[in-house]
Amino acid sequence: MPVSLLWAVDVYGRVYSLSTVGQQWEHCRNAHMEFKRVTAAQQCCWGIACDSSIYLNVHASDLPVRYQEDTYENQRWNPVDGFSERLLPSDRWQWSDITGLQHQPIASFQLPSSSWEWEGDWFVDENLDGEPTEKEGWTYAMDFPATYTNDKKWNSCVRRRRWLRYRRYKAMDTWAKQTTLPDPFSDISCGGWEISEEPRGRLSLWAVSLQGKVWFREGISHQNPEGSSWVEVPPPGEVVQISCGPGDLVWAVLWEGHLIVREGISRDCPRTSWAEVESPSPEVGAIHVAVGMNVVWAVTKDNTVWFRRGVNSHNPCGSGWINMVGEMIMINVGLNDQVWAISCEDRVVYFRQGVTSSELSGKTWKAISVPRDGERSHSSASANSQHR
Repeated sequence: MPVSLLWAVDVYGRVYSLSTVGQQWEHCRNAHMEFKRVTAAQQCCWGIACDSSIYLNVHASDLPVRYQEDTYENQRWNPVDGFSERLLPSDRWQWSDITGLQHQPIASFQLPSSSWEWEGDWFVDENLDGEPTEKEGWTYAMDFPATYTNDKKWNSCVRRRRWLRYRRYKAMDTWAKQTTLPDPFSDISCGGWEISEEPRGRLSLWAVSLQGKVWFREGISHQNPEGSSWVEVPPPGEVVQISCGPGDLVWAVLWEGHLIVREGISRDCPRTSWAEVESPSPEVGAIHVAVGMNVVWAVTKDNTVWFRRGVNSHNPCGSGWINMVGEMIMINVGLNDQVWAISCEDRVVYFRQGVTSSELSGKTWKAISVPRDGERSHSSASANSQHR
């Protein structure tokens, strides 16, 4: 079984991790700021600092994070110059994407953030569908757009070649600040790696702003760990907390204590509609929700723990609430629907024993009592935890 980590933030904003093969909480020493939330997957950890900024920590691995940029150089033949950059007004740009619709001069490509570096300069791709091209990488066609071939023919009136450049993510094992935020964030949750195997390392990242808006980060994958853009997903009310499972389950808590569920999630579609689910205790309302593959747990304002039965990808809303023993202030679901919680009395991290595929609610709570890095013995006081 591969090694996994339990991530936590203590009451002072310090980030710790506990390995499944470790004997103590390890302090994340490269975190020079105070955090209030962390959420993790196998390849990375996202966090919200106390100033509401978002940081990303990509874990180093044997496989580097590289992204391929490409653009196409287009030319047309004329009887005076031969093939040249003199194109017709109806043609595509001299530099474009593969469709010809997007203007992409080489000078327009910039590194997305300071966490990236170029591996080298631009070079010509001298292959077309696995076959070597003619001299200097040119492929030929009768017109734009058309089917391109390696061979120049008597009726080849246009040609193009592909230019490539690679960039490498260099900010491994360090907290890199994400600068393009639509709003200051108060909560964040990542998951979705079980929805699809392609592209490799694909993740869903959901966030809640201080204004109660919900945002989804598009384009996260192994080659693009930061993602590409934020998309607002309007909820039916002001959201205070959100949880995303490894599959297609996403639940959120509204300011009034009601719960909402995202329906119709797929690999490329984070948004269709929200469905409202009654609070486990309408008198007090919910303050926290945690989602796994086939489970949903909730905590109400009186610190009561609740388990939602009947939850799966075909029925994301489930069928009813079950009152569980124990009083917690926060709860999280990790791999294999294992459950972790923080006690309201002493802020100790607890693990739910007896959770199996046939008994998803488990049997009893057990305190996680291991020392912190640099301390002899300490029950792990924490403000937030994630297990991925």
